Amino acid sequence: MQKLKQLIKESPGLRTGIFFFSVIISGVLCSAFVGEITQNGKLIWKDFYQTISFWGIMIYVIIIYTYNRFLYIYEKNILRFLDDDYCKAYIVQACLPEIIEKYKEDIRGGKDVNEIIDISKELKKLKK
Repeated sequence: MQKLKQLIKESPGLRTGIFFFSVIISGVLCSAFVGEITQNGKLIWKDFYQTISFWGIMIYVIIIYTYNRFLYIYEKNILRFLDDDYCKAYIVQACLPEIIEKYKEDIRGGKDVNEIIDISKELKKLKK
């Protein structure tokens, strides 16, 4: 599943293919829906929710929503990296566990207080 998600993120051809087939599927579902609610050449809307094609359209809408939400979240995360403050916070978040582990090793190793790394100085270096 992760490979498929990564492929969709990186492949404009795959995105185009998904779009192409989604247009065809929506056209077929909508045509079937119109066919099901048409009687004697007139559209009868009163029982539209009882047709199979209507529920097919509802399922299709949920699938398309999920796909578009996935793309939205991916693209929004990329745009966050345009903000310098976000990048700095991301770097700190990524490096903090290693700094903490180094700090713990120094304490466990019995290093003197002056020899232990200063976490606040390390964080300031990362934020430059």
